[in-house]
Amino acid sequence: MTGRDGTKGNNRRRMSIVGGAVGAFAAAAAMATGSAVTAAPAKADIDALLDPIIQPIITSLSDAILGFDPAAAADLTTWTDSLLASLNSLDIGAALPASADPAAALAAADAPTGTYVLPVTMMETTEPTVQATVDGANNTLLVDTGSSGLVVPWEALGSNDFTALENLFSLGLPSSFGESGYSGGVQYIYLTYDNIPVDYATAGGGAFDTTGTPTDVEIFSWPTSISTGSPLSFEEFLADNDSSGILGIGDAGNAGPGTSPFDSLGYSGVTVDLPQNELVVGENAGTPITGATDLGGAPTLNDTLTETVTNSAQQVIGSGSVYDDVDSGGVYGTIPSTIDPNDLTGDTITVSDGNTVLYSYVVGANEAPIVTTGTAGSTNAIDSGVEPYLTEPIYIGYGGTDGAITFDEPLT
Repeated sequence: MTGRDGTKGNNRRRMSIVGGAVGAFAAAAAMATGSAVTAAPAKADIDALLDPIIQPIITSLSDAILGFDPAAAADLTTWTDSLLASLNSLDIGAALPASADPAAALAAADAPTGTYVLPVTMMETTEPTVQATVDGANNTLLVDTGSSGLVVPWEALGSNDFTALENLFSLGLPSSFGESGYSGGVQYIYLTYDNIPVDYATAGGGAFDTTGTPTDVEIFSWPTSISTGSPLSFEEFLADNDSSGILGIGDAGNAGPGTSPFDSLGYSGVTVDLPQNELVVGENAGTPITGATDLGGAPTLNDTLTETVTNSAQQVIGSGSVYDDVDSGGVYGTIPSTIDPNDLTGDTITVSDGNTVLYSYVVGANEAPIVTTGTAGSTNAIDSGVEPYLTEPIYIGYGGTDGAITFDEPLT
C-alpha cells in the first residue's frame, strides 16, 4: 500500500508523537506478555516487558531525528529510560480486566453464508472506502488489496460514554501483538483481539457481522523517516487517506499484520468492483477474461506479464517484463524507468499476460504513476495503483499458499 503524502509538521509536533502515544502504548502493551495469553502478575516488571519492544522504536526515531536535531535525539533516549524505570512502580495487574478467551469467541461465531455486497465510496478519486462499526464506533475503512488485516487505531474504538483508553482496557487481553507498517512512511505496534464486534454496512441496508475475526489495534506509531510530506503518526497517515482504519483484503501473507476478516470467515474471496461502487464478498460472479485466471499470488502477479506504453499515435515508446502488485491502495502506482522515464500524460499504459490484455488506461493530467529506478536485466516490480480497479471488476481469491487473482469482463 502506498500512502498519500501527509502534511509537514514542525519539530515540536514531531517530538509530540512520542509523548502523546507512549502513555497508551505503555498501558496497553503491558497486557501483551507473549503469543500465549496469560494473566499479568500483580507487580509486573514493566521495564523488562516493554524495553525489548520500545528500544527498537526509539532507535529508529533517534536515527531519524539525529539528522536535524542531535540534542533532541539524545534527550529522547534519556526520556525513554526514565519512563521505563518509573513504570515499574505501577500495579498493572490490578488495573486489567479478566481476559476473554479468543479461541472460544472464534468457536462460537457461526461462519456466515451467502454473498454480501458492501457499498464503496471513492474518496479523492483513488481511495475506495467502506463503512463499518468497530466496537460500536463508526469507521471509514480504506479498502486495501495490497495488505491483509483490519487495522484501526485505539482512539477509534468503542462508545463515547468512555474514554478511548477505557474502551481499550474493556477488550481484555489481546491474543497477540506485533509490529507492521505501510509504504506511506509509517510503522506501528498493534495488539490483536479476536472478540471485537465488527459490522459492515451492506447495500441492502443491513449489517454483515464479522465478530470473532481478528482485529488489529494500533497503539503506538512512528515515521520511518523525517522528510517533507511523510506522515508523523498512524493517525495522520489515515487522515491523509481520508479514512479512520485500513481494511486489508489481500490474501494472507501479503503486507500488513494479519488476515483479511473475510478470509478468516472462510469465504473464497472478494470482488472489488469499483465501476459499480461495490465490494462483493463471496464467489466470483463476474466473467473472467480469457486466459487471465489464477495468475499466481493475490494480489501479486507473476513476472511473465508485459507492461507497454504507447503514445497518442499508437507508437510503442516503452515496454518490458514486470510482476505486478495489483494494489487498490497504491494511488496511481509505479512504472520502472527502464520502461519509460518520461512524462506519461496522454500515453496509454497496458499490462498483458501473453496476448491477453489484463488492463489498459490513458494517463490523465496529475494521474501518472511514479517512475522508479530499475536495474537493466532485472525483473521490474510495479504497483498497479487504483487504475485497473477503476476499469473492471477484479476478484481476489483466498486459499492455499498464494490464492489467485482474476480479471473480469466489465459488468454492463
